[in-house]
Amino acid sequence: MFTLRPPHGAFAVGATTLTSPVQPPSTVGSGLTVDGQALVLDEIAFTLFYPTESKRKGPQSIPWLLRPVYSTFVGFSRFSGISAFLLWPIVYLFGVLLKIPVHPNAPLLHPPENIKQWPLVFFSHGLGGSRTAYSQVCAELASSGRVVLAIEHRDGTSPATTARNGRTVLYYREQDVAFPEDMKLGVLPLRTDQLAFRRQEIYRIFEAFSALVNTKDAASFAGLEGEQVDLGGWQSSTGVPLVKCDNLTLAGHSFGGCTVLDVLSSPPCSPSSPLPVAKALLLDPWLEPLPTPGPTLVHPPSSLRLLVINSQTFTLWNDHFTRLLDLVKEWDSDHGKLLTLVGSVHHSFSDFAVFPLVRKRPAELIMDRITTLSLSFLNDNLQNTLTNLPTRDMETVVIGKRPDGRPRRSLVGATGDVVVM
Repeated sequence: MFTLRPPHGAFAVGATTLTSPVQPPSTVGSGLTVDGQALVLDEIAFTLFYPTESKRKGPQSIPWLLRPVYSTFVGFSRFSGISAFLLWPIVYLFGVLLKIPVHPNAPLLHPPENIKQWPLVFFSHGLGGSRTAYSQVCAELASSGRVVLAIEHRDGTSPATTARNGRTVLYYREQDVAFPEDMKLGVLPLRTDQLAFRRQEIYRIFEAFSALVNTKDAASFAGLEGEQVDLGGWQSSTGVPLVKCDNLTLAGHSFGGCTVLDVLSSPPCSPSSPLPVAKALLLDPWLEPLPTPGPTLVHPPSSLRLLVINSQTFTLWNDHFTRLLDLVKEWDSDHGKLLTLVGSVHHSFSDFAVFPLVRKRPAELIMDRITTLSLSFLNDNLQNTLTNLPTRDMETVVIGKRPDGRPRRSLVGATGDVVVM
């Protein structure tokens, strides 16, 4: 079978995709497309990765590429700028055939006595990503004994999303969305509106999922095509919820990391209560859409633990890295940590880096570092883990010149070394 790497943890992993309508629908921002309002929140959707029975029979995988395939194919063409003619063989090979080695719609495993409740992680994807594009990270966290909720952002940042009513949103390029001529626009108006949209999605999803595991309210949930999904296994018979919703970790890559920071620096979406965020895990966060100066956190750093894992590419982006350093300095060294992986690039954090046939050992090593560091952070064991990994101070070396004459730099160290700031 043409699959991604299986998770390594103690638990087998199940995966279930759920949707729930938003009533009444709401619009966000002022952007318009040829079809009308650009950002319409009428449904929430996500894929859950979670511990399940290891001896379960039946299907052993789910498709990596979102369906319908043609819509996702067109969206990838928009995002990448590659012509559909050239892109189709790649999409067919890696999209149509590629599988994620998890158990579809398997029941949630009840936590063992020493755990009592499964910790909860929300994961937010980056531009061109999806609820399955980070399955290596999400499944690995789930196999360690966590429920990971991978959000499907329906804001035009995924190649394509399709609601139960058939409404499809393809990837939005800047030229696909227009704003009123008399409107005062910021530097990245589309991204600003998309952040506001994502913020609403996250609050809606948290409230709906909390209701599912705390009050046995599963009536609003259905599968992607409206089919009923057996969610009885998500509800406790003892009165103690199976998932710990009052100690939330927010995680995300790139624009997803930006989304996490936006949530942490914004008041709750009315009429919602503040999210009970205890940890933030930022994978190569992209900061440009956030206000400058800022962001200013609503959650005090003393009540929130932070880990940022940066790529070498983003660390060598001087202006951006300086801003990131200033942000992390809001935390003391016990609560906030910034790390960089030598030899990594921006897509090292997604499944794209470890696709079958094209993956190489350095990419697998970096992915393993990402999951190891992420898990140790979530387990409050990061410092001990770092003592057992190759770490170093930040040091750069000039390796050539760019086309514009500027020096081309690289980090000193071997692939996978951890630069500790």
